[in-house]
Amino acid sequence: MARALGLWLAPAFLAACGAVPAPPAPADRAPPALAPPFALGAGFLQGRVLAPRGRPALQEGEPIPDFTLVLADGSAFQASDLAGRALLLNFWATWCGPCRHEIPLLLQAQAQHADALLVLAINVKEHRSQVEAFAQELDMRLPIVLDADGAVVDLFQVRGYPTSVFVDAAGRLVATWQGVLDADKLEALTKAALAAHPSPA
Repeated sequence: MARALGLWLAPAFLAACGAVPAPPAPADRAPPALAPPFALGAGFLQGRVLAPRGRPALQEGEPIPDFTLVLADGSAFQASDLAGRALLLNFWATWCGPCRHEIPLLLQAQAQHADALLVLAINVKEHRSQVEAFAQELDMRLPIVLDADGAVVDLFQVRGYPTSVFVDAAGRLVATWQGVLDADKLEALTKAALAAHPSPA
């Protein structure tokens, strides 16, 4: 099987950043391209921020802000369409040594929980060529989101790399971990995200 870089995604935000609705949507609303095993994307797009930056700090148990992801073919879908699977949003950069150490663990987590978890590797403010070379070197079989202008970082108020945001299947924040994850911590936080259940309607 050819080495895969992961699916190239670019974020663009809605004019109003709302909350992921509950109850969760069926997981099959997400594009088939986000179903493992992941393959090389067909293109590269830049995102555009439409909403004002700055919002209250996210609190555990609250819905994460909804946003749009644009696929290589120009089609778009919203984060709320991913409801039904837990999410791990991992913010990283190629120059970050701890990120390099952590990425193989993220690959293992995605493989281990393929049906219930989606890891989005969100690269911050780097050129595609840098990201592509890094992804080839580490054989990153994950969807890669290119946050060219730092809009996603601002939305989630990330202050350092790596930072991992764990979201349950209903789109609610479970935990935010700043700094490198070891295998035990990653597994514990992943299990917490997978174990969370939506509140009754």
